[in-house]
Amino acid sequence: MTDTMTKRVSYDIGCMKSLRKLPDRVALRFMDLMTKYMSDPSANGLNLETVEGSRDSSIKSMRVDQGYRAIAFEVGRDIMFVHVNEHDKAYRWAAGRRVKLDPETNRIRVIEEVDAVVEPVATPDTYAPRLFDEVTDARLRALGVPEEELTAVRQIPTIEALEGAEDRFDPLTYQILYAVAAGYADEEIQSLTGVGAEPDAEPQQPAAELTFGKLIETEQSRQTIFIPESEEELRRVFEEGLEGWRVFLHPEQRKIAYRDYNGPVLVRGGAGTGKTVVAMHRAKHLADQIKNDPTRSGQRVLLTTFTTSLAHDIEANLRTLCPDHLDARPPRIEVINLDRWVSQFLKRKSFAREVAFFGEARDRLDQVWKEVFDDHELPEGLSEPFVRAEWAQIVQAKGLTDQKGYLKASRAGRGTPLDRKKRAVLWDIFADYRARLISEGLAEPDDAYREATEILTSEAPNLPYSAVIVDEAQDMGEQAFRLIRAIMPETPAGDRNSLFIVGDAHQRIYGRRAAMSACGINVRGRSKRLRLNYRTTQEIRAWAVSVLEGVSVDDLDEGTDTLRGYVSLMRGAAPELVGCRTEAEELDGLVAWVRALPPDQIRLSDIGVLCARRADADRVQAALRAAGIETVMLQSGADDRSVPGIRITTMHRAKGLEFFAVAIPFLSEAAFPPPGALRAAVDPADKEDIIMQYRSLLHVAATRAKKALRISWSGTPTGIFTV
Repeated sequence: MTDTMTKRVSYDIGCMKSLRKLPDRVALRFMDLMTKYMSDPSANGLNLETVEGSRDSSIKSMRVDQGYRAIAFEVGRDIMFVHVNEHDKAYRWAAGRRVKLDPETNRIRVIEEVDAVVEPVATPDTYAPRLFDEVTDARLRALGVPEEELTAVRQIPTIEALEGAEDRFDPLTYQILYAVAAGYADEEIQSLTGVGAEPDAEPQQPAAELTFGKLIETEQSRQTIFIPESEEELRRVFEEGLEGWRVFLHPEQRKIAYRDYNGPVLVRGGAGTGKTVVAMHRAKHLADQIKNDPTRSGQRVLLTTFTTSLAHDIEANLRTLCPDHLDARPPRIEVINLDRWVSQFLKRKSFAREVAFFGEARDRLDQVWKEVFDDHELPEGLSEPFVRAEWAQIVQAKGLTDQKGYLKASRAGRGTPLDRKKRAVLWDIFADYRARLISEGLAEPDDAYREATEILTSEAPNLPYSAVIVDEAQDMGEQAFRLIRAIMPETPAGDRNSLFIVGDAHQRIYGRRAAMSACGINVRGRSKRLRLNYRTTQEIRAWAVSVLEGVSVDDLDEGTDTLRGYVSLMRGAAPELVGCRTEAEELDGLVAWVRALPPDQIRLSDIGVLCARRADADRVQAALRAAGIETVMLQSGADDRSVPGIRITTMHRAKGLEFFAVAIPFLSEAAFPPPGALRAAVDPADKEDIIMQYRSLLHVAATRAKKALRISWSGTPTGIFTV
């Protein structure tokens, strides 16, 4: 806010929730009043009036137009808007509400006080059970439910009634109640809600010293209360919506994103736990520091990921969260996938070889391999695909440049054993292939990564980056992380806020593995874990996790990871598992499913159909279009949801996206994993790796669904999941 402003205006999440239920003209009028006041507070007073009959003298009303009123709390220099509605409804809503300064949870809470109702004594035949009959008041209070809300809590009959009464409760209270009803233990609830002292938490102020002005600025209050810093930010938030990750972070997420670290950080968590959200807020936090320090002019934060499409999606979302950092000249945040960064860097360094990232150059690699195999005899029992896989997974992945290194290298997980003699023969083949690439002026991506790393290490170029943030780390290889360490090397002054890495090996869909410590990145003592799924229902989450049952994955360093404690507080319908006789019947069923989705609740652009292969996506698009249903085929670039149509894409492209409803067709035994992928396996161990990648791919695809998931197949279902 500006120095001339007489009041600090804030907005509780309930304000936006209530606005969304009103006509657009009312929301626009309210936004207009707010932005005018923010631009010139001395000329545009808010004209707040006392609400007669209210239990809280600080509760006020403001006229929006002839028929609508906004409700706010005015305390000292602070005004917090909490509700907008028709005149009479707004006053009724305000009558029982008050602001509670809650030192136990370190936040401001908007609660409704309900008078206790004396009910007639019920007999066993007449008593109707209530949802929280078996839960004591003492337990609810200890978990963070205010005393004033207990009467209303005791009146809730079912979990459906609790869901319908969400707006009646303080947001924290609702989250606690839902977790209790879902059967979570108290320790889990405290971890999920952020209530309860953390081992490294700072001591809270004595209750007597708490003020509204101090408490509204805490991490916990900021979870549900927004304080705009500029008129542009206020308008952007109203246009995009207060409710959601763009403004609000769970205390656990905010604690990770908005703090300083003395070295590299690794953040892990299952699908939907908000890892990318945390990464984006981390970028904003570090860019804010650059903006506010004149001595750091020209510095920037590099946010990189594995694929071009994910980079586009992240940049589009950052333009909502903090457009000023991307639009600054030079930008304070640079978003780019790592292959493109390497390509641009080597071009500036006049690298003489063409990097075969894609297209015609990749085809030329196949020709070079053919020439090599024509000139060499393979060791007995080995095939050409095996040799190429050995080159990619061992030699290139580990950055081996001489025979001695290859003879000593660990081949754990490769399956087919190789004695010293066979390795020596293979090294001659690899050396010939490498020499031919150089002669042809070609380089593989791993070669390009190594070349860039060597240049950065030897020349110490003056890069503008003050920090690097890595998203989807599980898909990065060892050479990628060595490059990232070279882009942001540890300095004599330390490694403060240098690297922030997020990922989940359960979602590894490209088969690459790397241990942070092996690449010069020490995250020990700074490894964080997110456990609460914000995207999907418990039913969808449980099914997606079952796809990975019995599978062991790494923790992106030198240990193993688990999904233990990975939970969702939302409940919903179980995924539909639909078996069909033929693929034609399966497509007809998909069309019928789309038509059955309620159009008044779900836009076509919030429905996704995800396929293993592009050819399958084409068949889906043809079937939906033939039925007169609009479609959009997602390829590269960000997804503009303002364009109508069901989104159709591959499971790989869907990474980073989410939809209200998702359908995943063609999951028969004969089609998934695709036969071509299995035929490419060079030995049983390689085949198991491929199957594991497709397990992860299905897990990723299923967790794109927020509320509805449809799984279908024709004939016999794939063995990757159980029916």
